[in-house]
Amino acid sequence: MDLHKNRLNLLRPALLALGLLAAPLASAAANLAIEPFPRAEVAREQVQQDAEHSVVIGNIRRINNQVRAEREVQAVGELVRISWRIPEGHGAREAMAHAVNQLQQHPHTTLFFCEGRECGSSSLWANQVLGYSRLYGPEENQLYLALRLDDQPQRFISLYAITRGNQRVYLHLDQLTPAQPVTEVLYPTPATLGKILHAEGELLLPAVVPEDSEDATSNAWIDLTARMLRSDNRLRIQVDGAQAPAFVQQLQERGIAQQRLEIGEPLPETGVRLEKR
Repeated sequence: MDLHKNRLNLLRPALLALGLLAAPLASAAANLAIEPFPRAEVAREQVQQDAEHSVVIGNIRRINNQVRAEREVQAVGELVRISWRIPEGHGAREAMAHAVNQLQQHPHTTLFFCEGRECGSSSLWANQVLGYSRLYGPEENQLYLALRLDDQPQRFISLYAITRGNQRVYLHLDQLTPAQPVTEVLYPTPATLGKILHAEGELLLPAVVPEDSEDATSNAWIDLTARMLRSDNRLRIQVDGAQAPAFVQQLQERGIAQQRLEIGEPLPETGVRLEKR
């Protein structure tokens, strides 16, 4: 009995330390914005408090042996990083869709999406951006999405899905909860805007007031829409809303042909809705 007690006394500090270390991890995992893919296994899990983190919202490349992002958002807060191994028989795109469907239940702003070779080097994503070498795989097998959840608390979500050369599928999530909300106005890239429109068929731009030529937010959305249309010459859109005529006029002034633009119904009363035609 004494020997048993001694063993417990020796183990108790270690067990206590493990408990203290596990407590914030379990708490943070419980506050994730998504539920894991069914039967997915956690490959790696980390939690950092007061982490200074950059959320990549644009293309990446290596310059002078350092990774540079075309666009990024920096903030300090709680960072949760989880990589799941997805069960056999399920692909990277399916794992990504399972997560995205949950995120779309929140008010959100999609900031960047890429897939395949357009994402660039998988090695850079795995080793430099996400910090987990097991996420490396063929570049044609990768997808990346970054968005901001606009409810309380504000959170930035990054998702990276990959099918490795050995056919194992991984989904990685970075969830950053800033200590102080990021108030900077953030926009998607024109390519991301086009992908959303193609995927969902419509897109609401709630802050657009095209009649106000001094409004920086409105001008930014109009410029993004024009750049999206210039990058996809086959895309035609219908613009709905009370501000639709002014929005269409602004697009024409930016060189978009009239035959690619239609004015739809007068709702919504504020902002405009773009519909793929």
